[in-house]
Amino acid sequence: MSHDATSLPPKTSATPEKKALLEAFDSVMKNQAEERDAELRAAKARRRARTRLGALTWTSLTILALVGGYLWMTKPDWLFPTAAQPESAELRQASLRIGVAAAAQHIKRFQRVSGRLPETLAEAGVSIRGITYHRLGLDTYRLEADEGELHVSLGSHDSLPIFVGKSFEVIGRRSR
Repeated sequence: MSHDATSLPPKTSATPEKKALLEAFDSVMKNQAEERDAELRAAKARRRARTRLGALTWTSLTILALVGGYLWMTKPDWLFPTAAQPESAELRQASLRIGVAAAAQHIKRFQRVSGRLPETLAEAGVSIRGITYHRLGLDTYRLEADEGELHVSLGSHDSLPIFVGKSFEVIGRRSR
């Protein structure tokens, strides 16, 4: 009888070495199958975690867009304060008059202490911007202030109460 390549070998009884080898092979195959199952379970868990994170991200972005759109459309005052009203000419003039009167008081105080007029406003301690000081003589001066089209002028011999007038009342009405 001849053996061809497709025929099965004759059955013989397995030796203990073959049995041990077969058991070791089965054990390796089972371990590999368990490792593949563990890797598949871990990959599935990672996909589920990414899906949950993605859903949370999209939900958060949707809520943020809706709230942002609502705020942009309604423009509440606490988020978008209204522009301050421009000050009236009366209020700006009252502010100029009070500033010039304060500078005049500094000059008079300097003159009382030193016995002479200051050379500059800074020497008298005046740090108000926009006021011009002109020394006209040994004991006379003129203060001027401009703001846009408004102009105020105070001479050294002018009365401060008359110059200031109702400026404090005008400014007081602004805060109401």
